Amino acid sequence: MGFMASLGLSAQDPVEIKAPELVKEKDKFHIYLFIGGSNMTGKVLFPKIDKKIDSRIFILNGDNEWKPSDEAQKFQDKTGDLAIAGPAISFGKFMIQNNKKGLICVGIINCASENSQIKDWAKGGELYNKAVDKVKLAQKIGVLKGIAWHQGEPDAKNTDLKTYEDSTVKLISDLRLELAPEQKIFPLPFVGGKLVSYPYDKDADIFREFNENLEKTYLEIDRHGFVESKGLKVKGNSTLFDNDSMIELGRRYAESMSYLYGLRKTDLNKK
Repeated sequence: MGFMASLGLSAQDPVEIKAPELVKEKDKFHIYLFIGGSNMTGKVLFPKIDKKIDSRIFILNGDNEWKPSDEAQKFQDKTGDLAIAGPAISFGKFMIQNNKKGLICVGIINCASENSQIKDWAKGGELYNKAVDKVKLAQKIGVLKGIAWHQGEPDAKNTDLKTYEDSTVKLISDLRLELAPEQKIFPLPFVGGKLVSYPYDKDADIFREFNENLEKTYLEIDRHGFVESKGLKVKGNSTLFDNDSMIELGRRYAESMSYLYGLRKTDLNKK
């Protein structure tokens, strides 16, 4: 089995999640939940120019074990296979870089599910419950700092925009109440993102209306971030971001999350 091949949900419910050996203080282990669809689960080839990956970034695998992300690089070099990490490792790298207040470790719980629809993430469903269960266990050894969400391709043509909007708002509310009920004045940060866009080609820009509606939806949500997809490219004729774009997507999510925590004066996604 490849590195993090079972990155998503394990067959059994977790009983305990142990802290990585490198983590000595709960407050310095910053945990982020990644959820959504296919673009959160893509395979990533780490470029030669970014050969050294920070060992302080950890990914929770399907066996509920924290794996240092630099193992992905070693696995890639040894086998030529790619890590199923989506934008997570890139996100972790830039979150560490942006944090000037002290050394931290970043833990990514990636519960995204390929081709999932918004209805699949409703409270009480399998995907929702698995994600919540994993995070609650991880909160015993770290601090949940935010949620990153990217999803919508299967819904863009099959779901009414108002229905999708209502489902998104409810999902955010449910997760915040479930995972951070004490954060009422400053809610748990939630960062979403646009689907692939071609702003200079109206015929190719099939998600234009969906993205515009999604952006308006997020404006109504407190302490949110919304990541731009302009300039990102896809693999062939698919709606999946290519390798470089996946890495850039992780950076954009990190910039938005960092802004919500005051680690950056501006959100570069809003320029």
